[in-house]
Amino acid sequence: MADWPIRTGNRDMDGSAVSRALTRRRFLWLGGAVTGAVASGVGLGAAAGTAATTSGRRLPPSDPFDLDAPTDALFVNRELHDQRTIMQSFAVDSVGGDVYVVQITQAGTPLPGDEPGDEEYARRAARGDLTMTRLDLDGNRLGHMYLKRFGHGVAIGVERVGSSVHLWTEVDAVTEGSSGWGTRLLRFPFSDGAVIDADRTPDLQRRELLPGVDRTTCNVDSAHNTLVMRYRRDGGFRYGLFDLNHVRQQRPSYTPIADVAQPDVLVGTTFQGYASFGRYLYLLDGQIYSDSNPPEGKGNTHLTRVDWQTGEVEQRIHVTDYHELHRREPEGMGVWLAQPGRPDSARLGFAFGTSVSADPADDRLCSILYKSLA
Repeated sequence: MADWPIRTGNRDMDGSAVSRALTRRRFLWLGGAVTGAVASGVGLGAAAGTAATTSGRRLPPSDPFDLDAPTDALFVNRELHDQRTIMQSFAVDSVGGDVYVVQITQAGTPLPGDEPGDEEYARRAARGDLTMTRLDLDGNRLGHMYLKRFGHGVAIGVERVGSSVHLWTEVDAVTEGSSGWGTRLLRFPFSDGAVIDADRTPDLQRRELLPGVDRTTCNVDSAHNTLVMRYRRDGGFRYGLFDLNHVRQQRPSYTPIADVAQPDVLVGTTFQGYASFGRYLYLLDGQIYSDSNPPEGKGNTHLTRVDWQTGEVEQRIHVTDYHELHRREPEGMGVWLAQPGRPDSARLGFAFGTSVSADPADDRLCSILYKSLA
């Protein structure tokens, strides 16, 4: 399909630009002020809107993405391996130029180890069976694989070490409602045509970063070598930022660099994705076009920026870019570098599940937009 015309500029926002300057006092937060926080008992159970750390590692320095900056498209309305289920999230390998997208495995897809009835969509969704498609930066399909008993695919991450590329996802899904949700994290290489079964594939590189939590998903900030995990504890969602070098190792325990509660501005919204870049956390929420969320209103998709240091919301905007897209359901976030090794070339991506028309019979397609750091 032809590329969608590039549209830029979104000024429907309720917020103001935030200074890009980092003061020395704020940057040194993890090296000084947090000592008092730990001494006073602030920890992972800290009140909403607070951050805590005991790792001793400072938050990586970075400028924030201005969420009101112009929006461009990586690609629009590209096909995934499965045509009948909507995308859930994506990750981009900056060096290899590959895009990885996950979706619930569509009905009628027999896989090794299946029993009668497993091929039904409801069973796939409840068990957490995912299809991963590999594409190039133009959205051309390069391969696919299947992930059985993994989760819902709310977020994924990609990690490159030299010539080796691994994906990070949730795994060991537990059914809640009509969907399967991961309880641990998993690192694995992409292999075209392969099937990974969480119950049957040996020697999987599982990680359980925090005890007593569920609904675990993750994303990777390759520019700053960190992994962010969203998780649920005592009914509330939180985000932990970890050193990727530590998480890659099999350890008895892991200590987050920082930990924040999901901000209250997302209460009552439909959560759709997240990513971390440096000292900032970015969140995506919104819904598919419907009678209650019509295209005429340009949707209810929002982007939010949170400071890892304080847990406070610094910017939140209504995203109206590409409002002409059909269906337009926000689905996933990711950060990549337009020029590998250049953090100042970072792009903050957010995706929409789309189609070529409003006809529900149309195939589900993938559209990835982004905002540049500078």
